[in-house]
Amino acid sequence: MTFLRRWLRVPIPPRMRANAQSDFLAAILYGAFGGLTLPFIPVMGRRLGATPLQVSLLVAAPAIVFLLSFWIVNAVRPVPPVRLVMWPALLGRLLFLFMPLVKTPAPYVVLIVLYHAVNSINTLGYAQVMRAVYPADVRGRIMALVKVGMAAFWVLGSLAGGQLTQLVPFQWVFAVAGILGMASALVFSRVRTPDRIESPEHINPAVTWRILRTDAAFRPFLLAFFVYGFGGWLMSAAVPILLVDDLHASNFQVGLLGAVTSATWMLSFYSWGKMIDERTATNTTKVVFAIGTLTPFIYLLSPNAWVVQLAGITDGLTSAGIDLGWLAAVLHYAPPGQVLPYVTLFNTFVGIRAATAPFIAGALIPSIGARWIFGAAAVVQLIGMLLMRRVSAPRPAEDAVPPGPPSTA
Repeated sequence: MTFLRRWLRVPIPPRMRANAQSDFLAAILYGAFGGLTLPFIPVMGRRLGATPLQVSLLVAAPAIVFLLSFWIVNAVRPVPPVRLVMWPALLGRLLFLFMPLVKTPAPYVVLIVLYHAVNSINTLGYAQVMRAVYPADVRGRIMALVKVGMAAFWVLGSLAGGQLTQLVPFQWVFAVAGILGMASALVFSRVRTPDRIESPEHINPAVTWRILRTDAAFRPFLLAFFVYGFGGWLMSAAVPILLVDDLHASNFQVGLLGAVTSATWMLSFYSWGKMIDERTATNTTKVVFAIGTLTPFIYLLSPNAWVVQLAGITDGLTSAGIDLGWLAAVLHYAPPGQVLPYVTLFNTFVGIRAATAPFIAGALIPSIGARWIFGAAAVVQLIGMLLMRRVSAPRPAEDAVPPGPPSTA
């Protein structure tokens, strides 16, 4: 793989080269699957007649499972990490093959919720695989290449999905995408790990919750992130309703919004990573939040589905910064040997806001309309941004290099 050797600028052992090839191919297949489906899921639910509360469930489903983080982490500890990535991904994406049978909102919502519940488990094994198969001195560059490949095919998938769903029923597009997603999982199963991999430590919920009381430096960071994130989840339920009901966006415009978001995410990833290295993750997060507060205002004021594409730019910038920044910051705060409890606590709070904010929006939309939800989200995110500005960054000596991204299999 000459390109990989040039990218890394170091000799590549045959086994590591084979693993990188499988990882990269799995990533681009996942990118195609994700681009063809995930940007369209809430919008297609609304087109089927889903109520605001059902739309809220569709957008919240990917993160609600985080409420079970303590128990899931402990339950899957004995499972070999490659299998932990492959089987949940394979079974979750298999559900999309049933999409052509769906004609009403209720079974559609059930399938999507089941997909997210099963598929999300694979992220727990991905970081273990990355640590085991790639040496530390090249791991970041290989995973960055994988991320770029995934994002590029996500952009292509979003653009293709916008066109295809205007020509054939979206259920068949989702079913074909499911086959690509299953192929991604099967390709990733070819990754070979060392014979012995250290299992993650057992998580004690009582010890993890004690972090809130004992870590005075981490507590304000977690609070600011919770408030800002609550605003993001609040408007997540309003986006598909605004696009379908108010702006009358075509499927092509919905796909374009997903493509703009993904392309901006991909192009900004390196810049955010460089800023984290130079200014710390906490200080970078302050800049990310400031940019992110523009997103609800764009949705609030957009007169049509073309202007709303600007939100794809701000959302892409913010998503890339948060993807890199939250874990890097958490690792800065966590003492040695306590990384997993800190990450689990952070994810649990993601689950809490995902299980509340979208449903508050869903309950309010019939009374006040989708536009005013964006106004409320803007206020909440501004408060979160101001709280983050008051958070002190850890000393540089405490910094740590973050592990890998979520699973691309």
